[in-house]
Amino acid sequence: MRYLDVTILIRPGTIALLLIVALLSSIPTFYLLAIGIGILEVGIATYHRIRTGSGSLDYIAFLAMALAAFTHEYLAGAVIALMYAGGEALEAYASRRAEASLAALLARIPKTALVKHGSDTEEMPLTAVPTGAIIVVRGGELVPLDGILSSMRAVLNLANLTGEPLPETIAEGAVVKSGSVNAGEAFEIVVSGTLATSTYAKIIDLVRNAELDQAPFVRLTAAANLPFTFLTLGISGAAYLLTGDVGRVLAVLVIATPCPLIIAAPVAFIGGLSRAAGRNIIVKTPTALETIARVTTIFFDKTGTLTLGAPELTSITMLATNMHEIQALSLAAALEFHSIHPLARAVINAAQKHNFTPAPAYDVKEVLGSGIDGRVDGHFISLKQAPEEHHKEGGISLLLTEDGNPVATFHFADVLKENAKKFLTDLAHNGFKVAVLTGDRKEHAEAVFAGLALDICADCTPEEKYRIVDAARQRGETVAMVGDGLNDAPALARADVGIVFSGTENSASIEAADVAILGHDVALIHELFTLAKRSVRIAGESVYAGIGLSTVGMLFAAFGFIPPVEGAILQEGIDVAVILNALRAALNPRT
Repeated sequence: MRYLDVTILIRPGTIALLLIVALLSSIPTFYLLAIGIGILEVGIATYHRIRTGSGSLDYIAFLAMALAAFTHEYLAGAVIALMYAGGEALEAYASRRAEASLAALLARIPKTALVKHGSDTEEMPLTAVPTGAIIVVRGGELVPLDGILSSMRAVLNLANLTGEPLPETIAEGAVVKSGSVNAGEAFEIVVSGTLATSTYAKIIDLVRNAELDQAPFVRLTAAANLPFTFLTLGISGAAYLLTGDVGRVLAVLVIATPCPLIIAAPVAFIGGLSRAAGRNIIVKTPTALETIARVTTIFFDKTGTLTLGAPELTSITMLATNMHEIQALSLAAALEFHSIHPLARAVINAAQKHNFTPAPAYDVKEVLGSGIDGRVDGHFISLKQAPEEHHKEGGISLLLTEDGNPVATFHFADVLKENAKKFLTDLAHNGFKVAVLTGDRKEHAEAVFAGLALDICADCTPEEKYRIVDAARQRGETVAMVGDGLNDAPALARADVGIVFSGTENSASIEAADVAILGHDVALIHELFTLAKRSVRIAGESVYAGIGLSTVGMLFAAFGFIPPVEGAILQEGIDVAVILNALRAALNPRT
């Protein structure tokens, strides 16, 4: 309950208190106050829904409470007010729970820069950093502002901007864009422009424009409400015309008050959100579950979404006939043990898989962007960028030498996550239209997805991803976008539903997305779609079963068999039944 905001309980709590006092004291004023608060709740909810372009589910509830007050059937009116206010509070709780989880992620995103003043440094808000200021970007940090590199060299991870996972070394005087990540030692840049004019800000603007341009979504409950409203008005009108008994009209309206629509669907979706959270999937709003269940087209970013998003040692080409691969890997690992470069981590990870400890290295020297060398077992070992003829398509290659003689070439590339191929194949077999949107080069992307029947759109800028998603929506497709980087944020916001793999440097994409997956397991996307469809199915069962039972009750009330107060009690029985069914969404399905 740590996500519960007590303010959402004020109105239902007040109505419940007034109802209890009225029952104990038999003073009608307390009933009337409860009904008045319920009518106010209906008015506020209706106003907000009409403003956002969606229909209102509240006409019958409003009529029932007003008629109950007019005919002095106070208990029935107060019960309706309590159930309506309780349903609104449930839905607000579901949304705020997910929003609080996302806020916790965003709170870890740095909002300041380390500004240099002579030999001193000062933390300053990004909005206060002026053009021309010198800022220090430490290892692993997001570059917060655009600028010009004033240090000799820097190693950048540009995956957020281009989708390219392999690090890039730049020299003094090069342009550094905000949103890239420092993959090496600390460096300094001279700020050009401000936060408002930065690359990061431009992407944020695209996100905002996409969110403002979203079409209204007709929810399951709204689609069911209109025909049910006409049915209710027809039955109650017929009862009045045939009998002239206002009491029968009220009884029909009391039973018809769409509590299954008001409560059952939110309960099912809260259950779905809870199950998702238990699997490290944060769904921002209940509406997102409904949208996910209707998706027909899925666009994927490549880097970090379907691939590991970090370089892996994929192969070793031996050049020396008197040495084995394991020996070459041991020599390389001895040097890379002393480095923090992303390729060094890839070498160390490969060595650990073979369960051996590298020999110690001495006199190790590393020049960022050039290579690393040192002495191992009395030999001079060097690991540097390989000549062009030793490179493999779609990656980076390093040449290992011993005493100046070539020993082996190490090849690095971004690779697909475990089970990603099966996951993509299953999506296609299940009828989804699947495509990859990546800022990576076409030859790299085709090498990664070799053997898969996928549409690949390579060399995509954030604007191009946005336009591709928008074009699919204009064709009437229900689109999901799955990404993890800053360059995905506009497309995430423009899609009907955005799904992001969370990280510490992708605040824009988290803000733009409807769903944040904590971790990088692609299988969780399949779970999300399964969970959404199950939640919507259970919500639909609950809503339409409740409507069916209410319709039977309305007919009995129209013929005078059920008075208003008994009708309110009957409606509560129907509510309990459909809520119990809706609660199944929080349980693990039977296998």
